[in-house]
Amino acid sequence: MRPALPLLVLVALCTGCGSTYVQRFVLGAPGAPHARPVRTILAGDPVPPSRAVALVQATGRGLNADLPHIIAGLRAEAQRLGCDAVVQVRIARAHSTATATGFAVRWGAAQDATTTPTPAATVAAPWAPPPPLPAATPAPSGDGAPPPWSAP
Repeated sequence: MRPALPLLVLVALCTGCGSTYVQRFVLGAPGAPHARPVRTILAGDPVPPSRAVALVQATGRGLNADLPHIIAGLRAEAQRLGCDAVVQVRIARAHSTATATGFAVRWGAAQDATTTPTPAATVAAPWAPPPPLPAATPAPSGDGAPPPWSAP
């Protein structure tokens, strides 16, 4: 019975050790779900004219903390929203998790009441540096005497 115990523990540890979670924040009217391929465009690459439908995020944990699983999660969510692509995708990796975040979009430049333009560089990013501090004004010199804390 004892030799079977380590094998049982090993099997229990190797099964079910990975998961992928997908979240979305809807920005515009979603379309009908479809099974067409969804394109993925990384942040910094050019994006054709499009309209944002949702901000989507996929997080893989354990065995699913890799690029194929999190990109598949983004694409599946975009298909559910009726989108053609996920653009401006940013990827972050930690010890046992990986996260990809991007905008699910539909192609086309025609703006109507149900769509929102894809966020552009004019929107301040949450990681943007704060504005500069005002310049320090020099202290009045007075009579030229040294400050009291510098006296011997």
